[in-house]
Amino acid sequence: MNEQFQNIRPIVQAEHASVLQLWEESVRASHDFITEKDIDHYRQMITESLENLHLFAVHEGNQMQGFIALSNYKIQLLFVHPNAFRKGFGKRLIQFAIQEHQAWLVDVNAQNEQALSFYLNLGFKVYHKFPNDGAGKPYPVWSLRLKRNLSGRQTWKGWRNMFSSLFKTK
Repeated sequence: MNEQFQNIRPIVQAEHASVLQLWEESVRASHDFITEKDIDHYRQMITESLENLHLFAVHEGNQMQGFIALSNYKIQLLFVHPNAFRKGFGKRLIQFAIQEHQAWLVDVNAQNEQALSFYLNLGFKVYHKFPNDGAGKPYPVWSLRLKRNLSGRQTWKGWRNMFSSLFKTK
């Protein structure tokens, strides 16, 4: 694994409760449009889906600062602890997903303007808009993908180079 990803590691089943706790804290801090009843519903959905996803955590010291869930070239979940917002953990997880797992798709709640802006600034483009989320709730979801070059093809090496330049540490 790339040295820049040394603080990212797979999540084991025994950590699923910690993942759910981080998810809920992050949602409460960033999704003020979601109701309490919906949080309960989503918690159950996520609990049931964790077994079928490739989960990775980013750590600082002994603390999980964020996690990403991947499946079929798609970022299914990306959440960062509220105390770690805007500290680069989300970007590192995205870079890891792209470079190590060829992820290039993601869905985002349109009402979560910070997350939408985050993905757009990283080179993702909207390609489809849905009026409801995957659970049928009235929260618009936008499907995004990494933009392609003018020929319509983008190689993984090209994406890796593009993202390497975006994430260079100073």
